[in-house]
Amino acid sequence: MATARDDPDGAPAVSLPVYLSASVAPHARLELFQYPLYARGRPLPVPATAAQRGQTVTARWRPHSDRVEMELPIDMREAVYNQERGAMFGESSASMGRIGVPGAEAVKQERGAETPLRFDCLRLESSMVPRTTQYMIGTMQNGELHLSPLHAVQQMRPSMQHVDCHAQANEQGRRVTASDDESDAQRDGRRHVVPLNVSLRPDAGGARAGRAAAPGAPTQRDAEAERWVDLRFADASRDEQAQASLQARQRDTLVCTTPARDFL
Repeated sequence: MATARDDPDGAPAVSLPVYLSASVAPHARLELFQYPLYARGRPLPVPATAAQRGQTVTARWRPHSDRVEMELPIDMREAVYNQERGAMFGESSASMGRIGVPGAEAVKQERGAETPLRFDCLRLESSMVPRTTQYMIGTMQNGELHLSPLHAVQQMRPSMQHVDCHAQANEQGRRVTASDDESDAQRDGRRHVVPLNVSLRPDAGGARAGRAAAPGAPTQRDAEAERWVDLRFADASRDEQAQASLQARQRDTLVCTTPARDFL
């Protein structure tokens, strides 16, 4: 591979050998995770206060549908944390559960008499980037560029499940109140039955739309019913074995089969 600088003649400034790596284990998957809302080149944030509480980044995966969720500890200092909203979302999102760590005992948040539940983790959920070509990841090893094919590219964005849980809790509370008011009104008054005439007409367009959507519906249901597998989140940049798996073991010469007009 060559890189050209501001040379009027267009002469290459650097030439690097390029190798295609096939060293990733057959049972393993190599995926690229993107975090559009976080700064480029920085690790996922784990506040010092969260580290003192013993919290780390946790993750889980649905293998068949290839969905990933992560939980990031948030900064709970009084200067940046809204205690009132934290307690509100902590109460309503308790049904979401927590993402565990493989081999570790489940940590359950307990509520004391004066200590309400706190919203202390932000959950991220994945969305797969449509594949338009074969994506690869490149690593530099001893002046050589090693390319490894990617199985998928995932983008991680904040999940609004805690907001949905809070809205559902409020809606349920309103329904209970409305039901109590209706019961009082029924005891005070008499019921009236009003007859209604209802006619059903077949909708050919709706039937066709239902038949078209039917094949995808079971897939969505299967994805939601699939069990989560807890993953151990680790920094691969410090894992020598992971780095070695991205290095080509053979130095075969690669032949470009793409015509120049396709990429110029």
